[in-house]
Amino acid sequence: MMEPLKLSAVDILSKSPLFCEIVKKVEQLAKLNRVVLQNLAPELSAHCRVANVREGILILSTASSAMGYQLRFTEIELLSALRAIPAWCHLKSIKIQVRPPHNIPTPLSPASLPRPNLSKSTAKILKMTAEDLNPSPLQEALLRLSSRASKADQG
Repeated sequence: MMEPLKLSAVDILSKSPLFCEIVKKVEQLAKLNRVVLQNLAPELSAHCRVANVREGILILSTASSAMGYQLRFTEIELLSALRAIPAWCHLKSIKIQVRPPHNIPTPLSPASLPRPNLSKSTAKILKMTAEDLNPSPLQEALLRLSSRASKADQG
């Protein structure tokens, strides 16, 4: 009986034409990214990266609108510098995309914020303070808060 052929993931992927094409594209974009960053001022290169090249259009990505605005002023100069390099002479234009990083926390809605835990004694102080005030929005707010606190403390 013949033993089944054992192939590693690397063997399988290295023989896949699609995977080879993807690796080639990633290497091409990494080289282009290095060239672009070398041709930008340091304050811009720290906030910019090559996102893609599609149909002769170089797509640059940055995390802020301010950096995108500054990059737009360098487009013509950068495009000329890149076209002087034989590998990138086919570039037609540059497109700037502003894409904030994914790890920026989204603002919380007031409904999703946890309510403060107040003890019975704090609720009592709030209620006594509210009773000493003339009828006003502050008095109403303190009474609502003190009633919530005592309910939460009982539950």
